[in-house]
Amino acid sequence: MKRLVLLLVLAGVLSGFAVAPASGDPGASNRQVQYRSFSCDNGNTYNGGFVGFASGSFFVIDSTTVFAIKVFTEYFPEGGSKTFNYGIPGFDPGTLVTCSYTDPLGVLNVFSGFFTPRS
Repeated sequence: MKRLVLLLVLAGVLSGFAVAPASGDPGASNRQVQYRSFSCDNGNTYNGGFVGFASGSFFVIDSTTVFAIKVFTEYFPEGGSKTFNYGIPGFDPGTLVTCSYTDPLGVLNVFSGFFTPRS
């Protein structure tokens, strides 16, 4: 009987960890999310975020889209830059949107990509 009660309590605790609340912001419950506002050459400014390093896509807050990054370049305040190519095939460069933001360390981040539905 003790085993059954213990198993039920353990199952209840584990299921509590497995269920996350629904949210329009995928990072709402993740303290590792870095939020940014970025301005784009399509005339719009977006609020979004990513976890860790800008890993190839930003989720866009209050939207069902993700900004998939094709090329990401960092311009450092002391000079120099570093470019990351994500190798996403296809997409004529003329159809890409270019956006930018300055991070808390003063690094200008410029990236090109496209908006795509969240999967």
